[in-house]
Amino acid sequence: MRLFSIRWLLIWSSGLWAQRASFLYALWDLDFEAAEREIAFEWNGSYITWDQHRIAFFRAVFPVEPAERKAFWEATDLYERQFERQIASALPELVADMYAQRAVVYALESSWVSAGWAAWQSWRYLQRGLAGDPLTAQWQGLWQVIFATLPPPYSKWLPGKPDLRWEAAHSAFQKATASDSYTAWESNLLYFFVLRNFDTMAGAWLDTCRVRLFRHASPPYLWRFALGLHAFEEGHLSQAESLFQGLTRKPQITRFPYPYYWLGKLYLYRGEAQKAREMWLSFVQRQRQPFGVAAQYSWRGFLAWIEGDTTEAKKYWETALSYSGLLWEEDRLAQDLAKKWLQKPPDSVEKRLWAARWLLHQKAYLQAQDTLEPLRVAVARLSGDQRTALYYTYGRLYHRWGKEEPARFAYYQATRQVAQENRWMQAYAALYLAQLYERAGDWHPARLYYTEAQQIGAAVGRTGVVQKAKAGYERVKNKRYPVPAEARR
Repeated sequence: MRLFSIRWLLIWSSGLWAQRASFLYALWDLDFEAAEREIAFEWNGSYITWDQHRIAFFRAVFPVEPAERKAFWEATDLYERQFERQIASALPELVADMYAQRAVVYALESSWVSAGWAAWQSWRYLQRGLAGDPLTAQWQGLWQVIFATLPPPYSKWLPGKPDLRWEAAHSAFQKATASDSYTAWESNLLYFFVLRNFDTMAGAWLDTCRVRLFRHASPPYLWRFALGLHAFEEGHLSQAESLFQGLTRKPQITRFPYPYYWLGKLYLYRGEAQKAREMWLSFVQRQRQPFGVAAQYSWRGFLAWIEGDTTEAKKYWETALSYSGLLWEEDRLAQDLAKKWLQKPPDSVEKRLWAARWLLHQKAYLQAQDTLEPLRVAVARLSGDQRTALYYTYGRLYHRWGKEEPARFAYYQATRQVAQENRWMQAYAALYLAQLYERAGDWHPARLYYTEAQQIGAAVGRTGVVQKAKAGYERVKNKRYPVPAEARR
C-alpha cells in the first residue's frame, strides 16, 4: 500500500510540475551553459536526470569535438539503470525520449541494429506515457509520421490503421505544440519540418508560430536557421541571406555551421561565385559531420568547370564522390550530378538549364524564360534527359510564377519523356503535378500522379518525394467530386 501511495503521489506531482520551457529554449538555442543554469531551478530528480541526458544528446548530435559523442555514451550508460528502474514508473515518457535519443545517435554512427533496438524500446515505454504530457503527444506524433513513411510490407506489421496515421500525427502535434506546453519550442519546430515533408502548410504554420512564440521572444538558433531555410526555398533570398548572416555572427556557428553551406548556394544562385566559395570554405573548416560536405564539393566543381578550370573541377567532383554512409538528400543529389559530370561534363544545354533555375530562385522569371527560349526552339534536337530537364525547369518556372495551367502542361511533358539520368526530375514533376491538381480540387489526376511520384521516387531513391507523395495521396484518396442535385422537373 505504501509503495502504491508513493507511486501515485509521484505521478500526481509530475502532472503538476513539468519541465521548464526555458530549458528546451536554451537547448534549441545551442546555449548549453544556459541550459545547465536552468537545471538549478528543477526540484524533480527525474527531470534533472532527463535534463542532463538531453544536454549530452544535443552535444553529441552537434559536436565540436569527437569527445562529446563519447561523453554521451558514458552518460547514457550511467543513467540507464536509473531511468529504467526509478523514472519509468512515474514518467515513462522521459525514458521513451531517452531511448529515442540513443536511436538517433546510433543512426548517426550507422549502427542500424542498435538504433532499431533503441527505437523499439522508445516505442515500448511511450505506450505507458502520461496521456496529458506534451512530450508523450510529441513522440506519438513523430511515431505516427514514421509509421506513415515506411513502405510495405512494414506498414502491415505496425500498430494502427494506415489511413489514420497522418490524422493521428496531426492530432498529437496539436497537443504538443500548445503555446502553454513546456515542449512548445521543440514541438513547433519539429512539426514545421514534418509539414515540409508531408503537407503544403509549412508557411502557414510559421505564421502561426510568429504569433504564438515570436511576438515577445526572439527565436532560438535552430529556429532561426529553419526560418532562413524556408525563406531560401521560397525564393526570398534577401531575407534568407539576412537570417543566415546573422547566425554566422553567433558563437553557436562553430557547433552548427550549416548557415555557411546555404549562404554558398544562395550566392551561387546570384552568380556571385567568389562569395559562394568563401562561404563553402568557411563551412568545411567548421563542419565535423559528413552532411553537406559532398554537396559543396560538387557545386565548387561546377563553378570551376564554368570558369574553364577542368582539372580543378574534376578534382572536386572526385572528392564529392569519396563520401559514403549516412548522408542527407542534398549530398546524394549532388553526388549523382558529380558522377554524371565526371562521365560527361556539363555542356551548353546543361549550363543554360542551371542558369535558368538560379534565375527563377531569384524570382527573375522573365529572364529565366528568355534563358530557356533557345532550348525550347531546339527541343526536337534534345535527348530524352535534356527534354525532361527542360520541361521540368519550365514547370518550376511557371509554378513559382503562379501560372498553373502552363505549369501543369510542362510537368506532364516532363513525366512523359524517356529519361535515365533525370528520372529524379520526373519524380518531382509528378509530385508537383499532383499538388497542383489537388489544389484545383481535381481529385482523380491528383491520385494518379501522387501514385506515380511514389513509384518513381522509390525507384530512384528520393525519400523526400515518396514521403510527400504518400501524405498527399492520403489526403485525396477518399475525396469525391460533388454530385449536382437532380434538376427539378
